[in-house]
Amino acid sequence: MSLPPYVALNENIIRETLNPEILHQLDSLQVFTEVTSTNDILWQKAQNGITGTAICLAEMQTAGRGRRGSQWMSPASGNIYLSIMRSLNSESVRNGLSIAIGIALINTLQEEGVEGLQLKWPNDVLHNRRKLAGILVESRYGSQNYVTVGIGLNLSLPDNLHTAIPQPIISLEQLCDPLPCRNRLAAKIIQNMIETLELFSHRGLSDFLPLWPQYDALHNQAINIISENGQFTALACGINEQGELRYMRDQQVAYLSNSHLSIRFAS
Repeated sequence: MSLPPYVALNENIIRETLNPEILHQLDSLQVFTEVTSTNDILWQKAQNGITGTAICLAEMQTAGRGRRGSQWMSPASGNIYLSIMRSLNSESVRNGLSIAIGIALINTLQEEGVEGLQLKWPNDVLHNRRKLAGILVESRYGSQNYVTVGIGLNLSLPDNLHTAIPQPIISLEQLCDPLPCRNRLAAKIIQNMIETLELFSHRGLSDFLPLWPQYDALHNQAINIISENGQFTALACGINEQGELRYMRDQQVAYLSNSHLSIRFAS
């Protein structure tokens, strides 16, 4: 297949940008032209066992996915699709890992001069309610408890994608001038994600909770909470110490931990 005229992902440049202590933790780092999904590649790798942290990046995904099995459209247009796998305690995964990853991703992009980013619970990075990046956390338990963190970050989007995706989207190309070096940005994301996973494995959400209010896209917003059985409207009221969404409905406060539900702005 022929790729558009952008700088291709390069394993050597990515490795050269990573700190030596991060490189030492890697079981593998692979870059592909095309995969079904970067998460799937790592789950296949886990069947043979991994001893450190495994990384997978791809120019495009033919079956990229988000939460609730939704499709993550992943064209070969110069975006970043990457996944990170490592062993992590199963209980901690249920308690807000996507929030910690989201805050770390925003911090990485802020270092590149991108301002005005927010998080829509539990895993979307937004700019003015337009989606810039998505996070997919998957875990499987057996003889070892593995977690995979998948990140899709829009750097450059074809015009037809804006109409094909049923929600407002935005890319770094629209927010940055000049656009950050793609390989070095990928390396910075990898490094910050590994450091975040390490911190989270020891301290959970405690270091990230104080940061949530400044990034909370849903703060005091009317939201629609959608399930297979229907939907209802509520008022978003932040998160609790477990990373659950706090909301008010019929004058009563309730908590939402099931990220398989869909959250939309009500207005």
